[in-house]
Amino acid sequence: MEDLRKWYRGSLPASIDALKTARKGLAKSPDGTDSVRRIAHSLRGSANSYGFHSLGESARAVEQSRPEELAYCLDRLLSELIKVSAALGPGDLPGILIIEHDAQMCRLLETILSGSDREITALGSAGEALAVLEDRQFSLIILDLSLPDTDGRNFLMLLRERSATSGVPVIVLSGIGGPQPKTECFALGADAYFEKPLAPEVLKAAVSARLHRSIEHRREARQDALTGLPNRAAFCEGFHRAVALAARKKEPTSLALLDFDMLKRINDHLGHVAGDAALRHAARAFADALRRSDFLARWGGDEFSLLLPNTNLPGARFAVEKMFSTLASIPFRTQDGRPVPLTFSAGLVSVLHDSTVEKAMAEADRYLYLAKTGGRARLVSEADQTKVETQKILLAEDDDQVASIVSNSLDREGFEVVHCRDGASALRAALATPCALWILDLKQEASQGRSLLTDLRSSWRGNRVPVLMITSLGADQALARGFQLGADDYLVTPFSPYDLMTRVHNLLRK
Repeated sequence: MEDLRKWYRGSLPASIDALKTARKGLAKSPDGTDSVRRIAHSLRGSANSYGFHSLGESARAVEQSRPEELAYCLDRLLSELIKVSAALGPGDLPGILIIEHDAQMCRLLETILSGSDREITALGSAGEALAVLEDRQFSLIILDLSLPDTDGRNFLMLLRERSATSGVPVIVLSGIGGPQPKTECFALGADAYFEKPLAPEVLKAAVSARLHRSIEHRREARQDALTGLPNRAAFCEGFHRAVALAARKKEPTSLALLDFDMLKRINDHLGHVAGDAALRHAARAFADALRRSDFLARWGGDEFSLLLPNTNLPGARFAVEKMFSTLASIPFRTQDGRPVPLTFSAGLVSVLHDSTVEKAMAEADRYLYLAKTGGRARLVSEADQTKVETQKILLAEDDDQVASIVSNSLDREGFEVVHCRDGASALRAALATPCALWILDLKQEASQGRSLLTDLRSSWRGNRVPVLMITSLGADQALARGFQLGADDYLVTPFSPYDLMTRVHNLLRK
């Protein structure tokens, strides 16, 4: 999230210039007024999403000001924009990590590479660098091959193996000449290789170019294009750092998974443009309700993930309930001004210090499912004594290993599995036993020269039952046929229990 905040600060000068130009035209043309309000509207949503709430409030004042107040409110917004864009303190600057054992060379590199648009950290060993990388992210790493505690090439391999540093540009420095070390370093993932003694201007230019591209690439790779929030990849990164820090500080962490209720109705009746606008509206409302330290991201589709550092379960419940009330107090309106109520359901869990993001999200998804089946527009946490009626799921699968994985995963989640090994018995079971979901192996689906799915859909029980297909790589034609016959989702083998349960819960709560 911090890299995205850094990028956002760097993007503000364009808004400043546009508002200054529009400011000059306020008295001459109504177009200037419209331009100011459009820019303010955009800034209001983006500023709150990135945690700059004072800036968001100034933008809101411009957007909602009366004509006679517009110039005054605009001047205040410009002042706030200039302050935010100029206040690039050490915590907001893109970082360069120098790993160099020679103290004199360290000082030289810091002198060559210093600038007001970056923060430089210089360390003398791989061990020191690893300790710092546990807590901080860097936009660029400069690595000397001669380190006191390891060969720099081994450390380069380690950087590329770690998920948090696998995409960070690495510039290698070495006193070893010749093609062999260069080609090896490039094969191990280096982005550039400089021999000592260095050409300062060339190194400075290379660092500046890669630093800019690194920040831009990171922003694009970790930002959701629709809402402007961090995306799933950014959330997973933030989760790992937050949980590691919480473990060292012995602080609680909570996680919530949010899913909008009936957003499909908006898409079906008002169109996907309205559905997208509703998600953007909700993202702004949520950002208004949360603390700067809270990490909100778009998990995918109409789901949002929320990480609450240093927050126990009661505190997290209070935060999510505040999101409920904030969303209710700021109604979403369509382009023609019609109000459309938005609600969401949420699952909330405490995050253990040794938990993975997959495990924590699976737990939150289980409670989200209970919230959905319990009436929607509600929050369910691990502290709630919530009971749900056991649901039956039909499984048509002749592969014993796949059937075992599916059955065991569903059993652990409290479902009753009706397992059939062939299409005929699956059809008989579906007619005799109401099931909440069908899971069909595509090989079984047409094993007897006719479509099991067609027969199931034509049965009086089967019109509205969601269908999850299990398939293998390369079965594209069969998969397309399955969707044509009314399947809702698919899962490619091999798959994890987490992937299975995510799809099962998604289908059951729609």
